[in-house]
Amino acid sequence: MKKILRSVIVVVALMSATMAIAQEGRSTLRWQGHETNRFWDNWEISVGGGASSLKVANRSGAKDPGKFFDRVGWNANVGFTKWVVPIIGMRLQLDAGEFQNYSMDKPRFGNGAFKTPYMFVHGDILVNMSNWIGGYRENRIYSAISYIGFGYTAMSWTKKSAGSYNGEYAFSSGLLNKFRVCRQLDIELDLRSWLFAEKGLPQEIQSGGRYAFAMSASLGVAYRFNQRDWTPAYSAVEVDGYLAAIVLLEQQLLSTGEHLAKANKQVDNLTADNARLKSDLETCRAKKPKTEYVTMGEGVVFFNIGEAQLSDYASATLDGYIATLSKSNAPIHITGYADKETGSAERNEQLSMERAENVKAYLLDAGIAPSRITTTWVGDTVKAFDSPDTPVVNRCVIIK
Repeated sequence: MKKILRSVIVVVALMSATMAIAQEGRSTLRWQGHETNRFWDNWEISVGGGASSLKVANRSGAKDPGKFFDRVGWNANVGFTKWVVPIIGMRLQLDAGEFQNYSMDKPRFGNGAFKTPYMFVHGDILVNMSNWIGGYRENRIYSAISYIGFGYTAMSWTKKSAGSYNGEYAFSSGLLNKFRVCRQLDIELDLRSWLFAEKGLPQEIQSGGRYAFAMSASLGVAYRFNQRDWTPAYSAVEVDGYLAAIVLLEQQLLSTGEHLAKANKQVDNLTADNARLKSDLETCRAKKPKTEYVTMGEGVVFFNIGEAQLSDYASATLDGYIATLSKSNAPIHITGYADKETGSAERNEQLSMERAENVKAYLLDAGIAPSRITTTWVGDTVKAFDSPDTPVVNRCVIIK
């Protein structure tokens, strides 16, 4: 019993340490575009029952006595599962049942079947292969979940069972098949195996080999409680990079359009004024070229959630925009925003101010004249864009 308690404590400690990544409130951990939820979200409790079998004929040349179906016992289980992300979960499960085996030494122990009750407490790491390969979908009907684990098997603690109390540490593995019934309930078909040293078996059914191999198949139900789905998460780095590429393409398109208009106008002028240009050629060469100022468009810099520091992508976006600002004397207006989905109104007011001031400081460091720059901030009271209507686009500064 002390080994069972030690095993439970070790398994629970490992699960608690791993699940610490899912703290109360939103975490910054992301997996395939989804955030972790709160600690008490994405839990399942499951119960099931079925059949179990113990294979002990692992010694060279030995065969299990009795037919396979004559050696099938029963199995029941209860488990608690926490999904950390849509792909990775952890489960603590208790299996109980009864093995039914025949003795390898019939002259000594007889021809009858020995019934061996067992308990197997184990912790498993679950990997949802369907979500991993096919991407997470809340309405997925079937999920194939592979797992590996470690625990302790205890056997023969009743007076009617074969031999005396025995137990060994065991390694487990299996395939959990989940069929979605509704948002709260799943039907589960659990195909499990576990491996342990044969010396943990009662003497009556030992084969003289080094290990024993147990299998079970159980059918049950799982109830999912608290928040059951997952929140999409978009990396600020991905958003900044995408928007920086859009700004660059817009600038290139604007520049191309301006050059094309100028070229067409020059062709028309050259055709109509060819004679005049010949006579005025020397005069034109003596004139200084007229400085042309570029008409500036809007610039957008995005920030990570809860942060006002400029990322590398945000700095790259500003560098491209500064190249345009240096060709104009036009006034520059900077407005800071924050999203209302996170933080208080006071915190968001402060955050939007810090974002605007950090962008202003970056422009000043790049040589933009202070007299051209004005800054305002609106906290979370105003949307930066009408579409798309998502919090992540309001974590920004707009430059006009």
